[in-house]
Amino acid sequence: MTNTRRKPSAWPSIISLSAVMFMLGLLGFSLVGFQGLSKHLMESSSIDLYFMDGTTPAQVKALESKLKQEPWIKTTKYITPAEGMKEMGDKYDGEILSFAENIALPLSLELYPKADYANIQFIDKESKHLRTLPQVEDVIYQRNWVENMTANVQRLQWIFGASSAIALLIAIALIQSATRLSIFANRFLIKSMQLVGATNTFIVKPYVMNFVRYSLIAIPIAMGSLLTVFYGLPSVFEDFAIINDFTQHIGLNELLIICVSVSIFGLILASFGSWLSTRRYLRTKIENLY
Repeated sequence: MTNTRRKPSAWPSIISLSAVMFMLGLLGFSLVGFQGLSKHLMESSSIDLYFMDGTTPAQVKALESKLKQEPWIKTTKYITPAEGMKEMGDKYDGEILSFAENIALPLSLELYPKADYANIQFIDKESKHLRTLPQVEDVIYQRNWVENMTANVQRLQWIFGASSAIALLIAIALIQSATRLSIFANRFLIKSMQLVGATNTFIVKPYVMNFVRYSLIAIPIAMGSLLTVFYGLPSVFEDFAIINDFTQHIGLNELLIICVSVSIFGLILASFGSWLSTRRYLRTKIENLY
């Protein structure tokens, strides 16, 4: 009876590579989505300009056109007294609204700063300047909200940055382990080929090419899993609807960049890991293989 040695399965390596690329893609999606979400939040706080009695809509429109040219302003919104009453009706109950009907609301203008300028130091400075403009009676903005949002965004950026570094180290370690375990099963074959005179390049090349093929199989598995998590789960399960807060800030270009970057990184890391592991066994003495 002849015993035949089974060829080691490629699927453990493929699954490991898929898991690593999925994890890196998950991190990439989270980072891009968080940056878009934080930018949206920073740009959602307005600086409200209230004008003196007697100011005409034409004067407000002229000032709005002038302010739109400022590099720090993203958008503006002109609010008429009727629109102001409607906004109050949406925010407050009927009793307060009936009391406010006896008050003539002034014309107002909402200024929304770009995310790069949405910090309390800059807004304080610009608010002082805006108060000096003709016909402007008061300038109001949510100072505490801006301070808290800026601090929270900075804190989360540090957390995401540290998480990225840790995830990258884990990914490298996992791929190294996957390649090393796969090549470990062939360590005697590698040494035998070396003993009969095969060059290092001749020995290493097939193993590197194997892991390139494994990576090419793992890429669609990892990318398919990512797209399912970010775009499939929220549409099926309401509990995952919070993911939409991230995905709505990830455009097609960002999506392609993440997928291509993760795929290239997985290919390079798998190739380098297999090359490094094979070279390690080429330098190992025979007695150390057992």
